[in-house]
Amino acid sequence: MYECEICGKHADALYVIDVEGAELSACRGCSEGKDVLEKIGEIEKVRGGRVTGRRKQEEAQEEVVENYGSIMRKARESMMMDLKTLGERINEKHSTLLRVEEEKMLPNTNLIAKLEKALGIKLTHRPEEPEEFQVKAGKEITLGDAAFVKDRKGN
Repeated sequence: MYECEICGKHADALYVIDVEGAELSACRGCSEGKDVLEKIGEIEKVRGGRVTGRRKQEEAQEEVVENYGSIMRKARESMMMDLKTLGERINEKHSTLLRVEEEKMLPNTNLIAKLEKALGIKLTHRPEEPEEFQVKAGKEITLGDAAFVKDRKGN
């Protein structure tokens, strides 16, 4: 059983939701109509990022690229658009876009989708799976073993 951080109810499943930039674990009732970031507990379906019933977990989560602010700025400037105009086009505040562009705020999935569509850019990527390596039976893994694998990959 989980406890909702908003109302305190106990539930079999919780949703991690975005509330004004803060991530909270909420029950189904408190998460309705909010942007759902992930699901904790039983499987549920989500339509358009909103809780509507049972949710199916995404198999691979996408991550925001490292230099998302500079990518956003370059694309916006190449379109000869200021932040105010971009904000009006995608229905977001100028201050929010400024914080994202300066990389002081990580955009949520809804904002990422709006920016990618309006600017014709890609701000997310799928993280690579770590390389697995074999250790002989009866031998313990050492830091040197892990460093060797990393060095072998060329990183």
